[in-house]
Amino acid sequence: MRKLTLNSIIILTLTTFLAAMASPVKVKITDIQSKSKDPADQYIEGELTKDSKFFIDRDYLIVAVPEGFEGMQTIMAANDDKKEAGTDFLSFTVDKDVDVYVALDSRADEEKGGTPPTWLVEGFEKQVKDGEPVAVETTDGGMVTVNLWKSSFKAGTITLGGNGEGSAGAGSNYFVILTGQSTGASVDAKSKLSTTWANIKSN
Repeated sequence: MRKLTLNSIIILTLTTFLAAMASPVKVKITDIQSKSKDPADQYIEGELTKDSKFFIDRDYLIVAVPEGFEGMQTIMAANDDKKEAGTDFLSFTVDKDVDVYVALDSRADEEKGGTPPTWLVEGFEKQVKDGEPVAVETTDGGMVTVNLWKSSFKAGTITLGGNGEGSAGAGSNYFVILTGQSTGASVDAKSKLSTTWANIKSN
């Protein structure tokens, strides 16, 4: 009976630990402002999940999400703004430090003969894993995937440029993915699990 109880505790502890490690850190997003070509278009908050929309003016859906990104918050954009330029096109305010990912039409990649927006190249880093871009798959048959570019920001107002600023090749607008940065001390996962296991055995 004690062995069954101990196993149950171990499973519950590991499940809780892994869930905490995988869950995005939610942030409060306010004052989303864009210089959209249509003043009636209001960029809004969304969520990065399978079958979710990412544009406010199109019905394209998310097909597949990279590991670790499921459930992150998004800022849904207007695809009609895909050619808008400027370095202060979109702004929003967050209540904690965040990692921001710009989901860029893969056709704007240099590998496909395109050119990413100038502000994106200067302030963000393209995410690559095993030699391939970290990408979100969509039902937009033109671009198919959006590739993720990352930068980190302190709590406060964040300003991003337009999709058409110094760029070429993108047939669709970008949208934004973000997650709060963990405020806890950095702890090696294996070390933490070993400590948890030791505590369980001592009880």
